[in-house]
Amino acid sequence: VRAAEGTGSNTGTKPRAGLRLAVAMGERAGQEVKPADVVLGQDPVLAYPMDAGGKVLESRINLLAIVRVPEADLAPEVKPHAPQGIVAYSAVCTHYGCPVTKTDAARNSLVCNCHGSAFDACKRGVVVQGPATRRLPMLPLTLQGASLVINGGFDGPLG
Repeated sequence: VRAAEGTGSNTGTKPRAGLRLAVAMGERAGQEVKPADVVLGQDPVLAYPMDAGGKVLESRINLLAIVRVPEADLAPEVKPHAPQGIVAYSAVCTHYGCPVTKTDAARNSLVCNCHGSAFDACKRGVVVQGPATRRLPMLPLTLQGASLVINGGFDGPLG
């Protein structure tokens, strides 16, 4: 799977408050991620930050896994950063740097494709199955109108 043509490369530009999210791959690459795109129980939407001018901040380290979980299952410290149960995490596994692109809906977890590490999407990305030993960093979100907007930086080290 590869990113859409024309999205450009902006290595070194980190996600920050005020940026929106753009679909990373496939037919909709470069288009804004809307809350309706993130469906409970489905694999995460892979996304990159996008500036106000529509420029996608595409880099391997900026790849995000956006997933919807039941709001009632969210830890209290996660709820303020997860509008409508939508949470954003780095999609770079903390074990070996592989992409985290699957979910285990029964456990509300994000799963790494390479070695099967699983991270609890409701509890700040804590490890629920190794070999990873460090949690996935979470990126706080807010809802502005019909748009998901980044509301700060990552809450931990990447990769």
